[in-house]
Amino acid sequence: MKELLLTEAREEDLGFLLGMWNAPSVMRYAGYPEGRCWSETDIQAWWDAYLAERRRSGEDETQLILRTGDGTAIGESHYGPVSEGFEVGDWRKPEGVRCFMTDIKLLPQYWGRGIGTQGMRMIVEFIFANTRCKLLVVPPHMDNPPAFRVYEKAGFLLTGIEAWEGHEMMELTRDRFKELYSG
Repeated sequence: MKELLLTEAREEDLGFLLGMWNAPSVMRYAGYPEGRCWSETDIQAWWDAYLAERRRSGEDETQLILRTGDGTAIGESHYGPVSEGFEVGDWRKPEGVRCFMTDIKLLPQYWGRGIGTQGMRMIVEFIFANTRCKLLVVPPHMDNPPAFRVYEKAGFLLTGIEAWEGHEMMELTRDRFKELYSG
């Protein structure tokens, strides 16, 4: 396996995030088939709002950067708490359960090499180690079988519940995480 690092995003990562989020190949399954089409002003406004939310939420809201061993940014993940009463499509957050939502995106040149699975496992470990999350969810697009495989290999289970058009929710409980990751 390739040496990977997982770091919290810094302001100097905004150029990387802007390029990644504007890439149609990266964003097509995230609801942006043309990319986000953001400008530098847009990404800076997002960063400012992200920092404000992070201060408000006690750092439960976190933007992560996946890097190669030499520090090169190759992917990203965002996670945050799902609010009580939240529902999307047919999926509803279980009442009283501390739930977080996350994902992973990689630059296309890193697809198909096991890096997504390795990175997602690191993200799962980071979230369960640094939050009080009891249920972690991801909403991959049904037309993206590689994403389903990445999440399944990281321990997520299919729910059979459509989250929103074209997306199915997958879940990983803290108890299942402990069973799978304790060795």
